[in-house]
Amino acid sequence: MERVVLGFDGSAASEAALEWTAERARTERFELDIVLVTNMFISDRAAADRILDAASRRWRDLAPDVPATAVRLDGLMPATLTEVARGAALLVLGIEPGFRMRSAVSAWMPLRAAARSGAPTVLVPTGWSASDDPVTVGLDDDNSSAQALLFAARAASFAGVPLRILHSWLMGSSLLRGHASALPSTQRVAAEHEQILDAAVAEVARQYPRLPVVTELVRDNPTSALTRAADRSSMVVIGTHGRGIAVGGLVGSIGLDLVGSLHRTICVVPPTRVLA
Repeated sequence: MERVVLGFDGSAASEAALEWTAERARTERFELDIVLVTNMFISDRAAADRILDAASRRWRDLAPDVPATAVRLDGLMPATLTEVARGAALLVLGIEPGFRMRSAVSAWMPLRAAARSGAPTVLVPTGWSASDDPVTVGLDDDNSSAQALLFAARAASFAGVPLRILHSWLMGSSLLRGHASALPSTQRVAAEHEQILDAAVAEVARQYPRLPVVTELVRDNPTSALTRAADRSSMVVIGTHGRGIAVGGLVGSIGLDLVGSLHRTICVVPPTRVLA
């Protein structure tokens, strides 16, 4: 059975993450670890245990048939949590959206968690509620979103909602190697990106033949395109290039741009995770 790790600290965001995980338990079977990481030197361990007890009771109310273990660990974030999540099918965290300057700093923790754990990391915003909108996945030009595509298809299939594959493009050099034209036409570049989208649809159809799939090909940058699609999505799924979270790594990337600004659930899927 798959293992899901839920990072919990008693905040409103972590409560939303717990509710999102319980909703997932309606259609998927897994074992849950509810983990609270405390500082071994300054933590109030009695208060931490009360937080975990409340989380366990809430989980039993929402998903009584899904086994859950609550554990408090002394350590540092995100290293302690990501070590626990290593090998898990999913890591779920809450996040407070809407405050870009603050979120730009707090986004380091969940994005570090996604990179270090190697597990798909779901970021659930405060105020989350269930939706039957499609799961939207951002499709990149390269192979960095291949695992994100399969994760999104699986999530949509289990949730009983359509999958939206969104691919954005801007004018630039042709994707066709060795093409003689120095200035590719808009029509040809658009056609090349349409082929990328068609290949993704074919891959999803091969593995999830009954899953309804809608596509969007837009001329825009990925962050803007995904931001507009988010309000019509139950979840936004993105891949990473696997460069880590060092200075110059994911700073300014799509992930960091979206985390903290969207009021929708986001899932960051590392490229090395095998999901199929």
